[in-house]
Amino acid sequence: MKRKTVVTAHFIATIIVGMTIVTFFSLSLVAEIKGDIQFIKNVKTFILYALPVMVIAMPILKLTGDKLAGNSSNPIILAKKKRMKLMILNGAGLMSLAVFLYYRSHFHTIDHVFFVAQIAEFGFGLCNLTLIVLNARSGMLLSGKLKRK
Repeated sequence: MKRKTVVTAHFIATIIVGMTIVTFFSLSLVAEIKGDIQFIKNVKTFILYALPVMVIAMPILKLTGDKLAGNSSNPIILAKKKRMKLMILNGAGLMSLAVFLYYRSHFHTIDHVFFVAQIAEFGFGLCNLTLIVLNARSGMLLSGKLKRK
């Protein structure tokens, strides 16, 4: 595969993963603030059905990133690889929480257990979003689109 194609796929996967996390986070936050049980259920249903987007985009992000990095020992690339490992670990936690929150909102009650899990999901989501932004920044530094200070 040509390098330009890999770069394009990596860029698109980054956008998709970032926007998906922002969408999930924002919808969950609005649902919690609104406090409408049906809206919370609808948001959790949407997130559950949209999870395959993350299941497809995250490995593409990892694979294209690995392909672009090769065997480089550049400290920026090594930092991106470490952050990617954390993102994948966090992503597994987020997917588990998404399934749990869907199940809890539909087949149990929205109680303190739900809210604790929701807070955990917010924490994992913010962490992953931060890692995505840091990796995107590092990628722009590597490509020369962002200048070092």
